[in-house]
Amino acid sequence: MDANRLPDDDTLFIRAAQREGLLTEEQIADGRTLQEKMREMGLKPKPMGEIMQERTYLLPEEAQRVLERVDKVKEAFRIPGYKLLKRLGRGSMGQVFLARQLNLDRMVAIKILARFLSENQAFVRRFMKEARVIGKLNHPNIVQGFDAGEAKGTYYFAMEYCSGPTLLSLLQRGGALDQDRAINITHQVGRALNHANTQGLVHRDVKPDNIMIVQGGVAKLCDLGLAKDVSRGSGSTEKGATLGTPNYISPEQARGEAAVDIRSDLYSLGATLYHMLTGVPPFAGPNPTVIMVKHLNEPPVPLKARNPDVDPELSRICLKMLAKNPDDRYQEPAELIVDLENIEATRRGEPPPHPTTRGAPPVSPIRRRR
Repeated sequence: MDANRLPDDDTLFIRAAQREGLLTEEQIADGRTLQEKMREMGLKPKPMGEIMQERTYLLPEEAQRVLERVDKVKEAFRIPGYKLLKRLGRGSMGQVFLARQLNLDRMVAIKILARFLSENQAFVRRFMKEARVIGKLNHPNIVQGFDAGEAKGTYYFAMEYCSGPTLLSLLQRGGALDQDRAINITHQVGRALNHANTQGLVHRDVKPDNIMIVQGGVAKLCDLGLAKDVSRGSGSTEKGATLGTPNYISPEQARGEAAVDIRSDLYSLGATLYHMLTGVPPFAGPNPTVIMVKHLNEPPVPLKARNPDVDPELSRICLKMLAKNPDDRYQEPAELIVDLENIEATRRGEPPPHPTTRGAPPVSPIRRRR
């Protein structure tokens, strides 16, 4: 049986009764046997709660108490307009489920905020902010948002369901990727970042685990829970807070700087590209602090030392993305895209379609915050 499949009412009843120490394994097995006999006779099995009372394993008041607990558990899985089918994943803030959107008869992914966090307004704001950010974006390389809301204290948002693996799972399974595939994935994520940049958004957690590879090799950037809207120019900051994932974090994020911009995402994408080309992240260490210090102070091992076959131009692009000083990186995703399209053409034996990006003016209408 699939461990992530949502439990049925009988399973929920049994779990709740066992937590209260009301049923033994033998009593449960007896009830299951009776249900199976009823199925064999072509009858609809009685609910487990009813059987437990008929067998006098539970008093009526005990069964009612358990049923009330079951109803409370089920309430968290009732989202109007959706039928939850299976758990896809679990995180620090809640769970993600595969669901059917009933009015459109389509499969979606629904993220649900954990009940114990739903009374904390800071967590609710952060959760709903991710839904708003996703809803603001509309790009083939970004997971699309559909709906968000609250139902009887359960906060949720529905988004595009992506059935493919994450880039991280591909790397863990097979090591370094073919260079052309690595370029293609970086190109697609670069386009996603370019779109986010035009909307004034910085992702702040670009990494292989947040890149889905779906049918046809399409890369989709997901999990915008740490995304920041820099277009509003608000005075709110998170100075001193280190956000991001240590293996792919930019130096400015490792320092806890508040005013990070799109160049931070380009650094993280560069660390992701390094991982794709070599099979390992640019830095390693016994704990996150050591890794972040290396992002701040140490140059990465040259790509050639880890993969002698890396194209020299691709190595240059990757190391430019990984420059410690943001001013030494690509200043906009559009500049990176130009270089990637040039190297793709060159590797196909075609003339580069663009002139060099050196000195190219920024194309984003969003002014960077200094």
